[in-house]
Amino acid sequence: MSIPKEPRQLMINLMYLVLTAMLALNVSAEIINAFFMLDKGIKKNNEIVTESNGKLIESMAETAKTKVQYQPLVDRATEVKGITEGFYTYINEVRDAMVEESGGAYTQAEADEQGHPELANKPKGKKDKDTPQRIFVSGDYAVGAQPKIEVPAGPIIDQKVRELKKAYLDFVAGLWDDGGIKGTIFADPEKKASSLEALGKTMTLVSSDGYKPELHEGKSWEDFTFGHMPVAAIYPMLRKFQNDAKTTEAAVINFLAGQMGKMELTYDKFDVFSQSSKPYILLGEKYESEIALGAYSSQAEFSVSVGGSRLNVVDGKAKYSTSGSSVGEKKYTATISVKNPQTGELETFKKEFSYEVGQPSVNVAADKMNVFYIGVDNPVTVAAAGITTSSMKVTMSGGTLKANGKTSYTAKVTKPGEAVITVTDTKNGKKFPFKFRAKRIPDPIVKLGKKIDGMMGSGEFKAQPGLAAWLENFDFDARCKVQSFTMYYTRKRQDAVELKGTGGRFSGQVISAVRQAKPGDSYMFTEVKARCPGDSVGRRVNGLSFKIK
Repeated sequence: MSIPKEPRQLMINLMYLVLTAMLALNVSAEIINAFFMLDKGIKKNNEIVTESNGKLIESMAETAKTKVQYQPLVDRATEVKGITEGFYTYINEVRDAMVEESGGAYTQAEADEQGHPELANKPKGKKDKDTPQRIFVSGDYAVGAQPKIEVPAGPIIDQKVRELKKAYLDFVAGLWDDGGIKGTIFADPEKKASSLEALGKTMTLVSSDGYKPELHEGKSWEDFTFGHMPVAAIYPMLRKFQNDAKTTEAAVINFLAGQMGKMELTYDKFDVFSQSSKPYILLGEKYESEIALGAYSSQAEFSVSVGGSRLNVVDGKAKYSTSGSSVGEKKYTATISVKNPQTGELETFKKEFSYEVGQPSVNVAADKMNVFYIGVDNPVTVAAAGITTSSMKVTMSGGTLKANGKTSYTAKVTKPGEAVITVTDTKNGKKFPFKFRAKRIPDPIVKLGKKIDGMMGSGEFKAQPGLAAWLENFDFDARCKVQSFTMYYTRKRQDAVELKGTGGRFSGQVISAVRQAKPGDSYMFTEVKARCPGDSVGRRVNGLSFKIK
């Protein structure tokens, strides 16, 4: 391109070249926004991982309440969080220093003033590439500037990542010290090396380990990672280091939690347990329970006796049975003798257990109220302890009964009075009657819109389609309908006019009179009749009165 001789044209060309260079160096707004969206996503993921780690430790602690041998693993898992906190805090300090050095962050007021509220708390110098270079790579601040952190931060982050990974592995390795935790892999020194190697492979922490400058134009790790990157790009990058720390923390906690399912049976502590599928029995029935060593094992060798009588032990369990000869609480003492494989000594443990012998009982309950309503389905539950399903017969007088399942029924009644549901044990002929009151559905409340009287605007009044009957505070799915009514409407300074209405919806002369409503007019609805499920004829219900405003 020839150089123009005219000064004005020369100046224009120079300005064009400068603008082109600025555009080439600039980072598009779309990319900047993408960096911030990525940072937001990683931050949310960190919160989810943190919450998940906490819930996993809570779950471990809950398990340890009944399996106390797991408590040392819970204690160690709780300590892991402390390893992460220092590194997490340091990364936050580096991010804050970078934002401050690049011009600070937008306040909510500043973001609103620019018409972009989404800029709140985001760095003003988001496209600044010089600040990250000085903070993470060169470490050279302007004359007189006092850095908030030790610089250059890039090599320090690299060192802290490697130290953090080593701290995690050293922490786990220390679980094998002083004999480790009994009953776990931490008590077996031969499993230490392979376990640490496997755990190390699950850690996501990234540092300069394995980095080769010759493959990246001779750049150092910190220069390749942070050099000449805009502030917005460093944001998610720093968050990623925190995410790596959190996921590594999760890997360690999961590793410890995984050992809770691999506890090997040891006999350092013992207890006796008795398990019965039916601790409450009826008169004449047989009581059975299983008695075993606290930490149950099919390979355990032990003897069991109850009341001086020895029981047979099969696959690590002994079965005890007795008959319920009288009503009331019954107790028995189980004795277990076992040889401790660690000490070789014979140890004996005793524990008392109890069960209840009771009389057969039957109960029939209406699921919603202690009455049956005419015209609707009345759900009923029958509970009959001591009567087998095959020998139980349920009948009803004063209505009909439909079975929905083993204990669930639907009762229907057609007239007021008394209804009786009878449960019969066909084995012995015993009958258990239960009486219920049969009643009509209560009177509904008839409303115009949401009102029964008072002042109503002419527009609101004209918009009403008709009268509706409502069953308030009634637990059943039932609907009543308005059958008829008489409407008296009185124009201002005129005599009242009487009109008859059929059904709840306004029609004919009634709707015509309603649509002529004006302020000062009055409307009364009398002789209102409604019909509910089960009714043979309509019933008289409440009237309504309105003044138009």
